[in-house]
Amino acid sequence: MNNQAIAVFLKKFNPPKIIFSLSLVLSLLCFAYLFRGFYYLIIDEIGAGDLHSRWQEQQYIYRGLYPYDITKGSLLIDPQLGAVTSGGYPPWAFFTGFIFFPPISWELTRWYHALLNTISLVILAIFAYQIGKPYGKLKSWFTVVACLSISSHSTTLGLGQYGIIINALLIGVFWLLKKNHNLSAGLFLGLALVKPSISALYFFIVIIRKNFDAVLACCLYLVIASYSIGIVTQTSPIYMIEKMVKVSQYYVSTGYSAINIFTNFGINPLVATIFLAVLATAIILGIFYLFKDNSLLFFFAIASVMGRLCTYHLIYDNVMLVFVLLAIISLAFHKPNKSNILILILVLLSLLLPGKSMDLPFAKILQSIIWIAAFFYLLINQKQFHNYSNNVN
Repeated sequence: MNNQAIAVFLKKFNPPKIIFSLSLVLSLLCFAYLFRGFYYLIIDEIGAGDLHSRWQEQQYIYRGLYPYDITKGSLLIDPQLGAVTSGGYPPWAFFTGFIFFPPISWELTRWYHALLNTISLVILAIFAYQIGKPYGKLKSWFTVVACLSISSHSTTLGLGQYGIIINALLIGVFWLLKKNHNLSAGLFLGLALVKPSISALYFFIVIIRKNFDAVLACCLYLVIASYSIGIVTQTSPIYMIEKMVKVSQYYVSTGYSAINIFTNFGINPLVATIFLAVLATAIILGIFYLFKDNSLLFFFAIASVMGRLCTYHLIYDNVMLVFVLLAIISLAFHKPNKSNILILILVLLSLLLPGKSMDLPFAKILQSIIWIAAFFYLLINQKQFHNYSNNVN
């Protein structure tokens, strides 16, 4: 009798119905997270705090001043703007800032970034749809809402971080590389490098794939952008990079990544950061070289996990892991065996749970273990990407 009841249950809840139910739940979760994020980005008085810091820095650039010199006690502080208490962005980021922060008021800037993030989320939705499309409309819907319901989208929007916009730029790189528009891909990668902790490792994808036009375009953008800011602020780009490195060592230990393992043993944060950057570069180059004929989606997934684990990040940067989520979803749809479905469930849960859950004991450690497991799982199953991932547009 029990076996019959189980059989009836399984018949009622077959895979399509399960995917439909999950997609419905994820759609509601997606709406809740995005509504909360946009509310803090646009309306709440204390919202968009990080965005305000970037806006403040860019206002000093418009005044011809290097913002990281305008710290407490500086004679150049504008009373309306105040002292700059942030830091860690490279000189070319301020050139990109001319796009991200046109000369408009703070209030209009919040709405402008709401528009940029909306466009970026639409780009992500289209990209996710393309990944799921070969498996039918239902699975396409699931893929889209799974990506949009990542909980850190809410945090990224609420603080006014760059993560969602950078993901859209990287998707642009993906599309342009697939179309062999390498110069444009390099330019988009240069724009995405506004925050190297998210996007730096993607640079090695174009190197290993021998997209030298993209490498050249990216490097030219970074050099021209840096020297342009140097001219505007009458500051050497080398000085600005030194300042960036000096400032960043004071806050990298506040995140959660492999850096914290080293700092917990008393190792200097700057030393830990440099060591892990070199280690991550060596590992990523080795992996990309060994699997250089693999799909672009595989490369993006590997770069996203390595970047998340080996550089400074807080919870809002978890949005960068959307590429590993898409790779796992693609793997599970292509071959829906138990192990593929299990790793998909684990990765999905690690990204869907609200930020408050990370305050629970061992939550961050468990989350990191899941991402490491996904990283190795993709390496073990990388051959499967040869058969189907390369046809993603």
